[in-house]
Amino acid sequence: MTIAITTSLRENNDLLKKAQAIGEKLSLPVIRRQKQSVTKLLKGREGVLLVYETKLCLVNQDGSELVFHPDTAMLRIKSSHDALIDLLGKESLQILDTTMGLASDSIVMAYAGHDVTAVESNPLIHFIVSEGLKSYQSDYDALNQAMRSIQTVCSENLAYLKKMPDNSFDVIYCDPMFSERITESKNLDGLRQYANEKGFSNEFLKEAMRVGRKKIIIKAHFRDEVFEKYGFKQFVRPNQKFHYGVIEI
Repeated sequence: MTIAITTSLRENNDLLKKAQAIGEKLSLPVIRRQKQSVTKLLKGREGVLLVYETKLCLVNQDGSELVFHPDTAMLRIKSSHDALIDLLGKESLQILDTTMGLASDSIVMAYAGHDVTAVESNPLIHFIVSEGLKSYQSDYDALNQAMRSIQTVCSENLAYLKKMPDNSFDVIYCDPMFSERITESKNLDGLRQYANEKGFSNEFLKEAMRVGRKKIIIKAHFRDEVFEKYGFKQFVRPNQKFHYGVIEI
């Protein structure tokens, strides 16, 4: 089982060159589209990465899709207040988002004026989201600036923490895959099969305490044992499926 790269149905030389460049970068095979259906292309493959003029779309075997879009972040930015931003406070902070995924949290934090570095362990997700952050054009200049300001790193988060000097960031942020699936989160469907299943651990906490200067923030399902197990102060959000937890360093 593998992932192949091809173009949208409007295959042309420019798109093919773009697909070939991505294939070289990710060490993935590139196939000519030749008007073949996605269903046909998926036979014997885990997924197909479709290269369009202005976007990348990963279609998975189960039909779910992964496309970069800052829609969740935009909704949060437009709301009167955001629980994560409230926890960070007013001063501008250097933040390490150790679980980038689709980068919603990173975008919201960058938009609020923080200096964000985001880490993603899966090379394909890292590539799709990083390209989106660099090239997605919204009608909102401040949002575009926030996306462009995020530095992304392709690495296992624990390995990255271990390489960092003491006190490198003000805040270490972590949003591991929820122990209980939240069915309403449809936009995460395309991400699930590539998610890093490694949860929070004592070793991760130890490294986060060393690398962080001020606090460690975790986002987890309200029933998750992570809060109690590792000593996070749980901030209960009424009627919300997930809560934040904070350890002051």
